Amino acid sequence: MSDSVETKQPEVGNGDVTMESQPEAPKAEEAVQPLPKVNGMPLPTVEGKTEEEVQDLLTRSAKQIYFYFSDSNLPVDKFFFSLTVCNPEGWVPIKTIMTFKRMSEFQPLGVPFVAYGLRQAALAEGKDPLVAISEDGENVRRKRPLEPSSTAWGRSVYVKGFPEGDEPGTELEKLEEYFEQFGKINAVRKRKADLEGKGPKGKGKGKFKGSVFVEFTYQEDTDKFLALETLPKYTEDGPEMLKMSKEDYVTMKAKEKGIPTQELRRGATPSTEGGKDGGPSGGKFSRDSKNKKFNAFREMEKIKRGGVPDLAKISEGVAVVGKPVQEVFEGLGKRGRDDDEGKGKKFVKRSDPIELEYKGVTLKIDRDTGKVIDPSQVPFEANAAIKFTGAGDKPDWKDFKAQVIKVAIPTPFLAAPPGSNGGSVAKNDGSEITDEELQKLKDAKLLYGGVEVEWSRMNEDEQRAFWTTRANFQGGNIAKELKAKEAEESQNGHGERHGHRGGRGGRGGRGGRGGRGRGGNRGGKHHGGGRDRQNAGGEGGGMPPMVQTGSRE
Repeated sequence: MSDSVETKQPEVGNGDVTMESQPEAPKAEEAVQPLPKVNGMPLPTVEGKTEEEVQDLLTRSAKQIYFYFSDSNLPVDKFFFSLTVCNPEGWVPIKTIMTFKRMSEFQPLGVPFVAYGLRQAALAEGKDPLVAISEDGENVRRKRPLEPSSTAWGRSVYVKGFPEGDEPGTELEKLEEYFEQFGKINAVRKRKADLEGKGPKGKGKGKFKGSVFVEFTYQEDTDKFLALETLPKYTEDGPEMLKMSKEDYVTMKAKEKGIPTQELRRGATPSTEGGKDGGPSGGKFSRDSKNKKFNAFREMEKIKRGGVPDLAKISEGVAVVGKPVQEVFEGLGKRGRDDDEGKGKKFVKRSDPIELEYKGVTLKIDRDTGKVIDPSQVPFEANAAIKFTGAGDKPDWKDFKAQVIKVAIPTPFLAAPPGSNGGSVAKNDGSEITDEELQKLKDAKLLYGGVEVEWSRMNEDEQRAFWTTRANFQGGNIAKELKAKEAEESQNGHGERHGHRGGRGGRGGRGGRGGRGRGGNRGGKHHGGGRDRQNAGGEGGGMPPMVQTGSRE
């Protein structure tokens, strides 16, 4: 590729664990499924490749870039995170990403090819894609807020029984394929030995130890995996596979090393500890604070306070949007921050999450955006939402809803965003839509915009997205109400500086009547799951997401 820059794949090793990629994207067997065309443009062509093979390349290139921006990688990848801080919006040149080792296969295809794949992936995600692509197709950034996850630890497992060293078959792609048979995964982390005689610089840079940490996307898949009596051998003549939860593995190792288990930090992706897989130093059990690994959330806090973050130096010749990060923070220092804080006059915006009681589960809601921080925790009943497609022009959603009520579902929730050719239907109480009810809708040949629509069930990811959107809507209403109250109290002089108390939480708004809760220092609890707004727009809600540096779109 003529416009590529020469750079190395950033080292993302951590202790004896090396983070390698498994993005939030379709499974391997789904790779060649047709995805949306971008702006009506046909698929790119590659000499000697069939359309199916081209689609596979598009999907896999987008999948890899999605990983770089994912919750599993971005908070612990010092080099890549530093690229995102070179400009306030978080843009990263695609041509820079294409110089990374795992993107080498796609370099000859060029930036426009990879940009097309990214746009496909974003379109397939719907209203809340992980990434955004610049209009000229040259740059990409993370669109969703980057927030710590309190559940990654519980969704992670330790597995041993793979060939040691760098034997054929231990490539990350092969390991990913093995684990994808058990459920959707966010990351596979190969554990590697230290290089002898290299000191700290050699940690986690040696040969593969034959064991991995795996982070599943959903807790239920983790539970099913751990409940299996045995695992299929990785190789026919290899050892029996050993598996355990990450909690059990870390506890076992801590006892072996004489570290009191109460000193272990659990439950968060690297927000309080430097371990890139959410544990103490990512697999090393040192209590020396000097050994903390990179933690994007810690550096984001420094930036918010006007301090100088510990970021990677961007080498000359590496393309960035804006200025190399070392120039962005040049001249800033601790003194300026302390002087500002010493005045005691600056109002510090709260960042602690709001708690929302939703269908019997306590969800943490981002106070700024109103969105669920960890969508994997949103509960839903299987087959409780269905979809329809094929609507005509200028459909009347009220008339369509009346038809649905008459035919099969007396109290439906209808989500049909303007401009779309279809939508979703669920019951107000969130209960299952039976096969009989679905068949009634199909047999009725309902018209939407003068055209008969087609009905079908959603797959698991579509259902999760549907119920997460509903939870986000309720969270958005609560966040807006709290913001209004906090602003009012601040103007009236009742709010506290540096730790504003926030007042009473109020109700969930039209998106779901809720009980009262306090929006105080603990975040408060609010109740959802009640009455939803039933209109063609479905549920939006929330404010524009934050990019990594904390600035807005």
